[in-house]
Amino acid sequence: MSHLRIKKPRPAFNPLRRTALKTAGLALGAGMLPLAPAIGQPATAARYRRYSVSRSRMGARMLASYARAVRAMLALPPEDPRNWYRHAMIHAMDCPHGNWWLLPWHRGYLGWFEQICRELSGDPQFALPYWDWTADPQVPAGLFDDVLDPNHSAYIPTAADFESRFRNALANAPYWTSPGGTFESRSQYGQLLARGIRFDDDLMFDITTDPSGRLFYDQPGARGMRREEPGFNAAARDAVSAATIRAALAAPDFITFASAKSANHGTMAGFSVLEGKPHNAVHRCVGSRDCNYTESRGFMNDMLSSADPIFYLHHANIDRLWDVWTRKQMRLGLPWQPNGFELRTDLPDDQKSPEERNTDYFRWAREAMLFFVDSKGAPVTRTRGGDYESMAAFGYDYEPGSGEEVIGKGPLPATRRVYTGRILNRLATGTQPGLASVQVPTATLDQAGSNTGPTLVANITLNFAHMGHDPWVVILNGPDDPSGLDADSPFYLATIVMFGHHGDCGALSYAIPLGDKLAPGKPARTASTDGALRLRVLPLHAAMGHHGMGGMDGVELLAVNVESY
Repeated sequence: MSHLRIKKPRPAFNPLRRTALKTAGLALGAGMLPLAPAIGQPATAARYRRYSVSRSRMGARMLASYARAVRAMLALPPEDPRNWYRHAMIHAMDCPHGNWWLLPWHRGYLGWFEQICRELSGDPQFALPYWDWTADPQVPAGLFDDVLDPNHSAYIPTAADFESRFRNALANAPYWTSPGGTFESRSQYGQLLARGIRFDDDLMFDITTDPSGRLFYDQPGARGMRREEPGFNAAARDAVSAATIRAALAAPDFITFASAKSANHGTMAGFSVLEGKPHNAVHRCVGSRDCNYTESRGFMNDMLSSADPIFYLHHANIDRLWDVWTRKQMRLGLPWQPNGFELRTDLPDDQKSPEERNTDYFRWAREAMLFFVDSKGAPVTRTRGGDYESMAAFGYDYEPGSGEEVIGKGPLPATRRVYTGRILNRLATGTQPGLASVQVPTATLDQAGSNTGPTLVANITLNFAHMGHDPWVVILNGPDDPSGLDADSPFYLATIVMFGHHGDCGALSYAIPLGDKLAPGKPARTASTDGALRLRVLPLHAAMGHHGMGGMDGVELLAVNVESY
């Protein structure tokens, strides 16, 4: 058995000194450029900049280098962990959704992928471009060119071809054994078992065979969106709108911004505004019939979404917004990490104080992330969530994009208040919507309807019988018969879709911004007879007036509240 070498304990971090340093940094930060390192993050100058794919010439240049890297990864043998599909399988095996590890996991996944692309493209300055879908709510034209479209001939055309090429490589991969022959839950095999993946046949079944929804999409349906119709539908445009992004960035703490706490990164608990709206909606819009108006679906619809090159540009924008939110928090002197970060020390875990070990930050930062590989295909040594809390881990920053305007603007968030709703009809089906009412003071509604007022968010908890990809619609007030209401309706609030494949499901919460829907004079401001807001949940097909379609089970509406901050 190996033992840690005992080091001389370093002095614990002094919270008072941290406060003094932060105050001094805030004063200096007022004159800094928007992309200066966030206060409290390592002050390492960025070596690489990630550019908007459609805003600048550098974005176009990086897209060309990206195409060279993708082609090179597609040409690697299946035994090479950097092979395009082998790398995509990391996402299928290990990716978190619906919990507070979504952001650090994807930062790590993209950071190591970027280094692989830098190596294989021959461009030593390569940095992933990002897709600012708020400014450009359609698939960028360059993503339909050459190997940046997964329907290109360089890709594997069918699931049967994929299985024949990858079966042996997957069976011989190192995922299926425990180091030293002793089982360890914090190992790749332990992580896979926790997700119900026991051996290579399980993973191959998920990818190529599962009749409930396999992860591999045959050409020409490898991407749902087509060059002829690259634009978003109304629901996706709403999900990426400037108002939605402002609501996401208004979150006063990390968990509100980043999604709910869960037991581990393989368990879903709930979706923040950022994850539940723009993240999920873009995945579904690019990868399903929602935006292409045909029956075709594509990789972006599920856990092998990273087989579509657009995945990395989408998640680069999610990562960029995390950085915007972090810098906003720092400029306002607010927490930018889970609770307990101020007690952090560099001591080994077994020498940390009980107070430090008993914090959200300690548990969040120690979560094992074990599947990433470096530019040579070797396992990485940075294997904890906390390794990816800062962009300094990979030395990059971003060309400013949508949402940047929140930096240094506005007062501190208002006092947080929660208004608990009453469930009036619990079971939502195709014929009867789930129904809840929430009493919110008129003055709060008036303030929230203005650009300078508090952010108002509805938190809806639904109990799903099983994991599925059928969409549900949330209606705010409006007519008694919601049939025929679509995403252009003033009463439409959100489309709820689940993202992922494995999971026990059960209760999941969704944060949905009310935004300017409740501004004075807006149709949705008309409340029920008792003055309460009325929230209804029903299947998308029922909202469209197509009763009996979809074949989905009902969903249980467990709880609703409206929160202001």
